[in-house]
Amino acid sequence: MNNDEFIYAVKRNSNRLYLIALTFTKNHYDAEDIVQNTFLKLMKQNKTFESEKHMDNWLTAVCINESKDYLKSFFRKNSTSLEDAKELYTFDKPKDFDLFTAVMSLPKKERTVIHLFYYEDLSIKEIAVVMKISESSVGTRLHRARKHLKEILGDEWINE
Repeated sequence: MNNDEFIYAVKRNSNRLYLIALTFTKNHYDAEDIVQNTFLKLMKQNKTFESEKHMDNWLTAVCINESKDYLKSFFRKNSTSLEDAKELYTFDKPKDFDLFTAVMSLPKKERTVIHLFYYEDLSIKEIAVVMKISESSVGTRLHRARKHLKEILGDEWINE
């Protein structure tokens, strides 16, 4: 991979990988570190990718694995409050922050599949591959997450 291709990959994937890492860590700085580690692995990788989608899926898998490793690490830091995270992003509507808060309050397994399914537009099959779990487990986690979100957000969000 040449330098221009690497820079293009970083520009194309930075924000989405950051959000994936943030769903695991709930911490701005730790999420940034995970994204940097992910791109370092890409830089060191001598792999030829079939397409941009193939590279994006590979980066997603690496980011998830880096996030999981971080959560197991001894040096894990305290998490950032959701109010601090709100300052990092601008939300188009107040309801967007309500949704963000609700998703971030879900258990990690549910939060991750919701993010990958709705924000990364990965299929259940792709999520299963990336997370190294069965498709039925992904479906179960999505079902539980949707149920929890409905409980948190109430009936006004049903058609959103």
